[in-house]
Amino acid sequence: MGGDSPSFPITDDQTRRYVAWFHELDSWTEYWDVYHPESKGHYYFGDGEGVPGLLSQFLPRERMPHVFLSWKQKALRQKPEADFLREARTPAVAAALTEVDEFVAGLFAKHFGDASDPAVHEDYLEALFQFGIDNFPPATERYYLIADDDPRKSTAGRNALDGDIMWFAWALQLEGAQANLGNDSGFVRRSLQLAGVALGCPANFAWRGHRRTREEYTPDQVTKDLLFARAKSWIKDFDAAANEIGALFRIREWGSEE
Repeated sequence: MGGDSPSFPITDDQTRRYVAWFHELDSWTEYWDVYHPESKGHYYFGDGEGVPGLLSQFLPRERMPHVFLSWKQKALRQKPEADFLREARTPAVAAALTEVDEFVAGLFAKHFGDASDPAVHEDYLEALFQFGIDNFPPATERYYLIADDDPRKSTAGRNALDGDIMWFAWALQLEGAQANLGNDSGFVRRSLQLAGVALGCPANFAWRGHRRTREEYTPDQVTKDLLFARAKSWIKDFDAAANEIGALFRIREWGSEE
């Protein structure tokens, strides 16, 4: 466990459910070849043998997708939001963003239930906070399934997020899906998940020291309470959550949101 995380205990039931949620997300994406080889990397970057994978449409790997660059430029206030929206609505990108969103919606319902339930809001935000501060037990089973010469080996044994840019990639997917789907049946869940990114990202940076975040965020109960209060307001305002994540990205890059 990381940093001051033992100061923020959760029940065994919460631990089991939260780990199951993140494990299943990972099992279809980064570790698809171990858990779901039949998917051929469809929900990741493909299988390297002709299946490109949905993430290839909007996240960088061998190439830098225009929509990813335009999200960064939007967040850094270098280009208008309209540029990002245009890129997110191009047919291939839109199809990938919305299919990922539909897939995640099913997993969310399985692990958390109805996103319109206030109790689910609290539960989900707690999951993102605990994930951000690296307060889950080791992923021992997965660690032993990964070969020693596999580059994923160093992180396979932890239920955590080490690549800090992935918080912002998560926001991009949610904002891009929202740009295409609008106020459909998934809007409340996307709002909750975006608020979770705006909470989990600074928790991760403050507790684990990965990157710079707001000066008022320090690894203590006061910050947890503040993050939860802010996140609950962001659930009700998708644009405010997106703007906060943009500010967090500027702080990450420049040390200041201005």
